[in-house]
Parts: sequence; C-alpha cells; structure tokens
Amino acid sequence: MQQENRSYWLPNRVALVTTLGLALLGTPAIAFAADNGMATTAETDSVAAIVQAQDALASAQPISSQTANSVITDEDAPQDAPQTSAGSNDNEPSSVPRTGGETTAGTEQQPTVEMPASSQQQEAQEEKTPGAGQTQTSVTSSDADEASSHAEETTEASSSPQTTAVAESVSAAATTSSVTTAEESISQLPMYRLYNRYNGEHLFTSSSSEAQSLISLGWTGESVAWFTPNSGNAVFRLYNRYSGDHHYTTSRDEYNSLVSFGWSGEGVGFYSDSSQTTMVYRLFNPYVTVATHHYTTAQSEYDYLGSIGWRKEGAGWYGAAMPADGWYVTSSGDELLVSGGAVKSDAVVTNESGQSRYLTPVGFVAKGSTWVSPSSGYTYATASDGTITQTIAPNAGESYCWLKSSPYWSGAGAVKELLMNVHYSTGRFGQSISKIVIHHNVGNLTTEAIYSTWQTRAASAHYQVEANGTVGQLVLDSNTAWHAGNWTINTQSIGIEHADYKDGNGQWRMTEATINSGARLVAALCLQYSLGRPQWGVNVVGHNECVSTECPASLAVGGSQHDEYITKAQEWYDKLSKI
Repeated sequence: MQQENRSYWLPNRVALVTTLGLALLGTPAIAFAADNGMATTAETDSVAAIVQAQDALASAQPISSQTANSVITDEDAPQDAPQTSAGSNDNEPSSVPRTGGETTAGTEQQPTVEMPASSQQQEAQEEKTPGAGQTQTSVTSSDADEASSHAEETTEASSSPQTTAVAESVSAAATTSSVTTAEESISQLPMYRLYNRYNGEHLFTSSSSEAQSLISLGWTGESVAWFTPNSGNAVFRLYNRYSGDHHYTTSRDEYNSLVSFGWSGEGVGFYSDSSQTTMVYRLFNPYVTVATHHYTTAQSEYDYLGSIGWRKEGAGWYGAAMPADGWYVTSSGDELLVSGGAVKSDAVVTNESGQSRYLTPVGFVAKGSTWVSPSSGYTYATASDGTITQTIAPNAGESYCWLKSSPYWSGAGAVKELLMNVHYSTGRFGQSISKIVIHHNVGNLTTEAIYSTWQTRAASAHYQVEANGTVGQLVLDSNTAWHAGNWTINTQSIGIEHADYKDGNGQWRMTEATINSGARLVAALCLQYSLGRPQWGVNVVGHNECVSTECPASLAVGGSQHDEYITKAQEWYDKLSKI
C-alpha cells in the first residue's frame, strides 16, 4: 500500500497517446498514477488500448442545451461580454487546442489535427465511466495512518503544480443534524463543482441534472463552488472530445477560435455577475495539456496554487453573493441548505417534523432517487419530496466472496465482506488475472480499519489478512484495485494486504496466523484462476517488484518471512489441488 498526499494534486492521468500528442507530463511523487497505478505512457503496453480506455474513462459528455460546434456571433452574445486577459499559455504545446486568455481570433496557432474516435471508442465513452475520486481527509487512528501511508517510504519530489479539491471534509452522511425547513426562493443558481480523477479536471455546472448524471458515472461531487446570477455577462463553455476537458471563457473571440480548432462549443454555460460581487479567480497550469485551468472563489486556494507554480490570472468572472444561512429553493427547483456560509453537502438532515433528507455530494436535496454517500458508504433511497424512505448500510445482506463457498477454503479462518464504495475501478479493461501482488499494512489493521483508511486515501486492495488469520474481501476479483503502483499490473493482478507489527528489534513481522492464511489465500487464488503452482517472481510478486517501495517488508525477497510464506503457499497448493 502506497502513500498519497492528495493536497492540491493534478494526477498523472491515463495518457492520451494519439497523433494529437495529448500526453500529460509526469508527476510521479504525489500523483495518483504513480502511487496507485493509473496508466501512464511509460507503463502502457498497448497504445490502442490506452486510447480506448481514455476515451472510455476521461469524460462523460456534458448535458448541454446548446448546439455543438456553434459559433457565437455579436448578435448571439451580450455586447458587453469582456475579453479575457492575455498571456497564460506561453509554453503550452501547440499540438493541443490552446485555452489561454490570449487565444483570440486572428492569433496564429497550430491547427488541431482531427482524428475521429472509432465507433468502439465512442461507444466506450457512453458506456464506461471513471470511478469516483475523493477529497483527502485525515485518519485519526495511528495504526491506520501509518499503515495507509507507508510512512517509511520516500516519494520523489514533483516539479509540476498539482491540484485537487479544497472543499472541506464533508459531513458523515450517517450522522444527522436537526434543521428547520422554512425555504426562501432565490434567483441565483448554484454552480456545482465536480472532479474527474482520470483527467484532473474540475467541471462547473448550474444544472443539477448534469451534476447528478456525472456523479452516477463516477465523477466526485464537491458541493457548490459559487452562485451565479440568471443574467449578466455570458460565460461560454466548450468541450474537447479528445481529452475530455472543458473550458470556460468570457471572450467570444476565444470561444469561436477554439471551435474552429475542433472544440465543441456549448454556448452560454452561465453568467458573470455584473455587480462583481464575488470574484472567481482563474489559474493556469503550464505543465499539463489537459485540465490546464482552474477556477475558485477561495483566496487561500488561489494563493497556494500560485505558490507551487500555477499562473495566477486574476478574475475570470464574478459570482453572485452567497445566501445567508437557511434553506433555499432555486429557480430551477433545487433545494439547498446554507450553513456556516457554505452549502452543506453529503449529509443527512432532519427537520422539526422528524423527516430525514439526504443532501447530495454537490449539495442539493436528493428527490426520487437513490444515492450512495461517498463518505460513509450508506445508500439512501428518497421519495419525490426528498424524504429518505430507506437507508442501507454498506454491503448489508450481500454475500460476494467466493471463498465462503469454495472447497479451497473449507475449514479455514473466517471471511469478512466489506466492499469498497470508492477508490477502485470497475472491470479489468480487457485484461485477465495473471498474478498476485503481496503487500504489508505497516500496522496491525483489521478489515474494518483498512476500509476506513481507504475511504479517504486513493488506494485499495482485493483482500486483507488480519493478525488472527481472518480474511476480508474489499474489492471484487472482477474489478481493478489500486494497489500495485502500475496500472497494467493493477488490471492483471489480485492485491493482498497483510497485517504486521514491529518486533523487539524494530523489524516488521507477521503472526503465524497471518502467514498461514495469506499463503492459503495465494494457493486458493492460483487454483481459482488457473495460475499454476505459486512461484515468486512468476505468478506471485511483491509490491516492491512493481514500484519502488519497501513493501511487503518481511515478505519481500530477502525478507525474514519470505521463504516461509512462499513455501507454505506451495504446500497449500499441492494439498488443495487434490480436492
């Protein structure tokens, strides 16, 4: 298991290796790609496969009432729409449509090469979607914190600016709070902020239906970024189908120029407040070619990103005032709760009549729909008025671990079932299971403890072996866990974590129960997936053989318990294969 600091990171995403040259610069130190094995160009065996995966995962086509590739004329847009400032894209590669403020009609640019996606890619875009990324929060358990971080491992420094959400930790959705429900109508619309972990993009939309659709497809909801008036100076929105990137501009010339280079014009996305009430800052990252711009109303976020290399471009546009604390219904019918000067999100609230309602990850009340809370894993079914009609605990009543009924595990230790609801990828992306990757916890963790840790850290493994020999399954074998530090290996492997502790000499050790259950699990998996007799370096490898790390410590080649572990795995295989 690998450390990840998700404070303001822009991940090294699945590289878009096409003739357009839309490849992201590497950020291995804190980037998810390096830490948890998302695909990078260096790790990619098949360019065609990654292109298809990127098309499938990078973006869900946004809902738009505008006609794609439309060109804005002086008659189509407000005459007083301001131009953006120049000078943001001096070093941006010319092979990608430029999105800096200086990109206006008449500026000489390298045209974008049109390369239509294949029908398979287009279908994949509609059917396959990214998994949800999470905002980093702290873990209070010392064992869990040390185990999840691999604190003894050193990560490389990154020279590329990084970014992620600055939204505060959301309230645990299982915790309810009592509030009144008196509502006031407001004309301004909330701008919902969403995050796509595959291309590092933050998307902003005033449409709750678009936000809900994208969240259902795996985007991360990050509450309300600001409020926008329902009229004023137009802010135009564009979409780049090659990278999944969106761009926003108040400049009609920039909008039309990008449309001419192949971007899809989506018309007016929202409006800038003509009274200039709330400044929305714009920043530019010169180190990447996707998700190059970021927008925020937070001075602290703006200053921090500027301090690590982002170019501060001042005001992009202006938002309306944040309403005072209380319940509101917007002109589009969304119900919101403003509390403490911010829109409350991912929380259950109960009114004076005892009616509980779920506030979605972007803040609006869920109505006539079912939501899974990203913070707690609880599922909430809601009626058309927003009242919660059913609450389901994570994995309640489910049985999915094949070990429970397998003859390979008959008479063995207990099996827990606690599926992750975040931080894994659905499916195997056309790959088959060919190996098992061995990890250690760097701490004596239970299945529940490591599940809790992975709720707030972008990592996961398929199994956890506890100190007493109990095995827990956290990711289905048919899905891709984020554990190896190498995307290709992730898609082809099963990850097994093992609880351990430090002995009197300060060395990591595992109990005999952990060794025995882990070895038997390896043997059972080798039989289940026809991998052959366990052989280290062939169908069983250590985490340190996938990426630079000390993991799996005592189980690594040369480790104090390595020989015992692989010998037991082979003995179990020989015994179980006779069943």
